[in-house]
Amino acid sequence: MKDYSEIQCPSCQGKILIDPKLLIQGSSFSCSNQSCDVSISLSSASHQVAESAMKKFEQLKQNIN
Repeated sequence: MKDYSEIQCPSCQGKILIDPKLLIQGSSFSCSNQSCDVSISLSSASHQVAESAMKKFEQLKQNIN
């Protein structure tokens, strides 16, 4: 099972399901509303910052368990 997060589409308020790991790797994710053409991705300048934040988050989760 994938670990998706859900955000609201800024255009139609539909669902956009995002896999954070794939987002950091450069993938884009589209709105689930088929009549909406919105897609979400990170700018190339944000990849390193987001990857660092995800690594720190994973470390925190491991320390809790």
